[in-house]
Order: sequence, then structure tokens, then C-alpha cells
Amino acid sequence: MSQERSQYKFHLALIAGAGLLFAIPAFINVYLAGHDFFFHVMFSHHFTEQLWQGDLYPRWMQQMNAGFGSPIFFFYAPLPYYITSLLSLLLPGDLTGASALIFSATLALIASGITAYFWLREFTSSKFAMILAIVYMALPYHLAVDFYIRFAFAELWTFVWMPLILLLSLKINDGKLSSILWLALSLALLILTHLPTLIIFMTVFVGHFLFIPDKTKRKIVFAHHLIAIVLAFGMSAIYWLPAITTQEYINMKNMFAGMYHYTNNFLLTGPGYGHSTILWRYLTFITVLLSSLAYGAWLFSRMQTHLAIRRELNYWLVIVFLSFLMTMPVSSFVWEWIPVLQKLQFPWRFNTMLTLAAVTVFALAVSEHEDIQFLLHGRKPIAIWLLLLGVLLGSELVYGFKPIFINRMGHENITKYLVTSRSPLEYRPYWVPAERFSLGKIGAFAAATPQVKSDQTETSWQIKKWQPRSVVLAVNAVTESQLTLHHFYYPGWSGFIDSPATQLQVKPSATGLIQFPVPAGQHEVTLTLQPLPEERAGIAISFAAILVWLVLGIFRFVRRTS
Repeated sequence: MSQERSQYKFHLALIAGAGLLFAIPAFINVYLAGHDFFFHVMFSHHFTEQLWQGDLYPRWMQQMNAGFGSPIFFFYAPLPYYITSLLSLLLPGDLTGASALIFSATLALIASGITAYFWLREFTSSKFAMILAIVYMALPYHLAVDFYIRFAFAELWTFVWMPLILLLSLKINDGKLSSILWLALSLALLILTHLPTLIIFMTVFVGHFLFIPDKTKRKIVFAHHLIAIVLAFGMSAIYWLPAITTQEYINMKNMFAGMYHYTNNFLLTGPGYGHSTILWRYLTFITVLLSSLAYGAWLFSRMQTHLAIRRELNYWLVIVFLSFLMTMPVSSFVWEWIPVLQKLQFPWRFNTMLTLAAVTVFALAVSEHEDIQFLLHGRKPIAIWLLLLGVLLGSELVYGFKPIFINRMGHENITKYLVTSRSPLEYRPYWVPAERFSLGKIGAFAAATPQVKSDQTETSWQIKKWQPRSVVLAVNAVTESQLTLHHFYYPGWSGFIDSPATQLQVKPSATGLIQFPVPAGQHEVTLTLQPLPEERAGIAISFAAILVWLVLGIFRFVRRTS
């Protein structure tokens, strides 16, 4: 047992070392030029700042959009930013938050290798599981594309949760209450990380646990999984319920139009517009080659005699080819029939599932071998297969050379952008005119807008409090006045004068700012962003689900100890 434990520690150390090695170029200069890197620096910077100021779930980002504020985290999954905020405590001199972000992305890379290792150990030897876990971290879509080229931060963290969920799904077959609880928690972590990947993963996950040879166990396994799924969605409702049900308050249509519309993002056809042709060719190359390698591994495994292994292999090969087809225009009718898929924007996001499914096929292909031996094929086929895998991994140093080693943003550019911190267009509050929100004009709009403005020159005021969800003003109005704040309007803002009994009529101005009337006299005006009904419902559901999870956990602990 101690020897086996030492082996695990050694393998985990190798996986962690490989992850650190893959991330070294990012640590040398943390200001990556990835497509979304600045957005994630911006999100993380403001989220961390508000979190450590006491805002336990920062949804309204007060300093974004040149100080007008942004509802970004009403919609964007928060978990990766909580992790980054914790890491920021180790980096007090990291003023922009870029270093903490790179640390968090590296942690995601290493953790994905670790969870993949334990998942793959269910099908192959520890040695092969360790090798394939490193391959999982190093595959182009995971490392070159998501880490360096796109810096798809949230999607990076999904590579951690998917193998963990599948592993715990296998464990749930033992009928233990603890397995149900851990599965629920891991699935909740995925929901709190990235909803698009959840859409891709859920069908595969459900299909896998229903794919059980023993029909007598299907009902009980289904029931256990259903409990875990309900708990998971309940615990994460604090995020997903308002995120899904309040999208009319922003311009979400921008997220699914033009270059972001799924019809412009199939592989082989080339980018419709707005994307790099070279990137498109590379995405097509790695998608086709990885799918081919999975098929090759399946062919090599035909001598497998264990029926359960054969069934598992066939299932994951089907997932490989379905993932492949979903990236191609041949699947366009599926995207039309299932509107929720259109929320993914990019069909090539299915590479997340393809990456996990392919390494699972690799592991299953060698499940009956301690060493690589394909007795029916001799050495030539495996040599060709390994050569093609080397080509796939080596392609990252060719196409990804500049993103990985050279292309960087300047510190001064990051600092400059953080001053304005304009959110992506889709998070523009509905009441704000598009022309005021453009990157070139929002700075001028902010400079021309005082913190408080009155339509009566005699009216004076003093700011007593200005926080993300609360503003308090002392106002001296000679006559009835209309005040406008340097703050975007958003549903939920309410106000009162002097006492809660005297309500204010808070409304959006013509330019989308908070506006309200104040009667003549000296008053204390209090404005508060109250939780939306959807927020309250999400909080209540999450509280109830977490309470159930804790009660079941305590019950399990007491029963075990007694």
C-alpha cells in the first residue's frame, strides 16, 4: 500500500511538473496577447477588488465602463474568479491582477492533469494514466488554443471538472451517499464555471451513466444520478437562475450575432468574417488529426477481450466522432433543431469534449497492457500512431510559437485599459445607447459626466457613500430638482428620501444613467440596488440545496462513525 501511495505521489509530482513546464512562457511575461486575456484581467481585477472590500458575491462591477458600472457578473460564471481572488492574496504587488490570473490558469492546467489521471486510472495502469494525463494537458486545443492563443480562462477550468465528474459518476454505482454528494458538488462547480461547456458535457455525462450493461442496476443508478443533478443545479442556482432569466436587461443578442453566430464558425468552411484564416486552418487540422488518432487507437484495441472495455471504448469513440461532426457544417441541421446549442457561438468548442474523449479512448486502448504492445499489429502501426501524435503536439510549437513565446501586451497598455474597463458589447445595459458605449466614446462620455448632475444650478450635494450596490447623498435643493448620477441604470435600483417611507422614482435617463427627482429642501437620499426577484429565487434555492447537501453529509458522517 505504501509503495502504491509513493507511486501516486511520484506520478502527481510529474503531472504538476509538466503543467509548470507548459506554463513557463506565461510566467516569464504574464501579459499574454491571447484573444480574451485583457477581458479576463479586467474581470478578475474588479471582481477581486470588490470581493476583498466585503462584497461577497460581486455582481455589479462599480468601476467598469469608465466608472458607470457593469452588470457583468449577473451573467458571467464566478467560480474561476473566486479562485483567482484567493491567489491574489499571495501576490500583494500584483496591481493589475495579471499575475494572479496566470497562476490561476496554471493551477487549472495542473489540476486538469490530476483529475484526468484519476479518471484514466479506472481504465489503464497508473503509468499509462500518468502519461495520458500529461498528453491531456498538452493537447493543442487545451494548451495552445485555450491557454495561449485565446486565453479562454473559464473554459480552461472546465477541463478540471469534466474528468472529475465522470470519475465520481463511476463511483456512484457503489450506492454510497458520499458518492452522490461529491458528484453533486463537482457538477455544481462545472455549472459555476462555464455554462457553454455544461451544455456540451451534460449529454455525454447522462449518456455515459445510462450506458450500463446490467439492466437491473439502471433504475437505481439513474435515481442516484438524478439526486446528484438536482442538488447540483440547486446549489448553483444563485448564479444560473438570474443569468438565464434576466438577459433582456442587457444586449445579449450581440453575443450571438455576426462573427459570433454559429453559422460563421464551422470548421472546413473557413471563418465567415472577423476571424483569422490561419487559426481556422489550425483548428481544423487539430480536430481532424485528434479524431483520427482516436480512431487509430480504437483499431489497435480490437484484440481487447473484456466486454465492458469494448463497450466503454465504443461509447467514447462515438463521442469522439459526434464531437468531430458537431464542429463541421454537416451538423448545421442539428444546430437549427436545438436552439440551445446556438448559445455556444463556436461549434469548434466541441474540441473540449473531443480532447477528453480522445484521451479516454487512448487509455482504454491500452487497458489490458502494462507496456505498449499491440500483438496483432506489430510495431509499425504503433510507430506511425506515435509519430502522428508527435506531429499533433509538435504543431503547437509551429503555429503557437508566437502566442506562446513572443506575443505579449505591454504593462502600460493593460494599465491604460483598466482605467476605462469597458465591458464586452453584449453586457451593455439595455438602456444605454450603443453610440455612447463604443470603445472610442465611452471615455469622453465619462469625462463629460460629473458624479452627480442637477438640472437646477442652485442645487448642491455631498456624496456620503458610493459603493457597488449603495449610494447615499446629502442634497440641498432650493427648488425641486432632477438628479442624474455617473452610474448606469439597471433594474433593481430603488431609492428613498430621509426615511424608507418616502420612495423615490428611480428611472433611466436618455443616456441610460440613473435619474431621480428630489423635492426642495435638505434631504438624505439613499439609493440601493436591491436583489432582483430572480436573484432572490436563486439565493433561496441555493441555500435550500446547500442545506440539504450539508444535512445529508452530516447524516452520512454520523452513520459512518457510529
